[in-house]
Parts: sequence; structure tokens; C-alpha cells
Amino acid sequence: MLVLEAEGKRRGLSANALMTSLIARFDNWDRFADHFDFFSLTDVLFRKFIDEVEDDRIIAIARQSGATVARDGMLFWSKELTLESLVEYLDNRCRYAGYGSLQYEKKDRKHTLILQHKLGRKWSIFMQHTLDELFKNPLGISAQFDTTETSVVARFTT
Repeated sequence: MLVLEAEGKRRGLSANALMTSLIARFDNWDRFADHFDFFSLTDVLFRKFIDEVEDDRIIAIARQSGATVARDGMLFWSKELTLESLVEYLDNRCRYAGYGSLQYEKKDRKHTLILQHKLGRKWSIFMQHTLDELFKNPLGISAQFDTTETSVVARFTT
């Protein structure tokens, strides 16, 4: 219990609040991630790898990822392929797998999804094309993207 108290204090949380966050992480991420053989890399090492890949190859990998890996993960997590399950899937990936921070807003039929990250231009390219593939198939959504070094913004109407 001393470890939980010390870690909670370091994070500005009570031991109970820390336990609640650990259980939430297990419920939302760990119990599913084990099925997909995730592994950890530092963001610095990841950027070194991805920066060595040509843009056209990143786009091809992203499209394949969106059509298979991300789609399968979304279905595994949520048991359905809907806009809501996509947002939940991305939120969990951001929160627990280091994809960045996700904001999603819906006003009437207009949607804005913003992914902010620290992984560089190539990660933005990867995420734009992965999302584009997920939006198109299976959701049938055509999104407009704005991409920068640190963000991907998708806008679409349903």
C-alpha cells in the first residue's frame, strides 16, 4: 500500500483515486491490448523510426492499418463499427497508447475531431490516412483534413 500512496502523492491523487484510475486503464485498455501484442517504445525512438520512412510508404501503411488493424481493433473493443465506437477507440488509443490527445465535438450534423500529438509530421500523415480509411470504410464518411506537424483535424457532416 505504501507504493500506491507514494505514487498517488506524486500524481496529486489519493491512493483510492489512483486505484480507480488503474482499474479504469485495465478495463478500457489493458485487457484488450493484450490480444493485439502491443509493445512500448519511447516517443523519441518512435520518431527516429518513422522519420526514416518515405511519405508514400507511410500513406500505404496507414491505409492498410485503417482497413485492417484499426478496423479490427475497433470491432474487438466495441463490438460494432460506428462513429461512436471509432471515437471511443481513438480516445482509448490516445489516453493509453500515446497517440496524443483527442477532442471530438458534434454540433447538429457537423463533426470535428482533433488529434494533437508530439510525434511529428510523419505521425500526422499516418493518422490522417488511417482515419480517412476508417471514415470511408466502414462508415461511409467523407472527411476534410487539416494536418500540421502536431495535429490532425477531421471535419465531416453526417
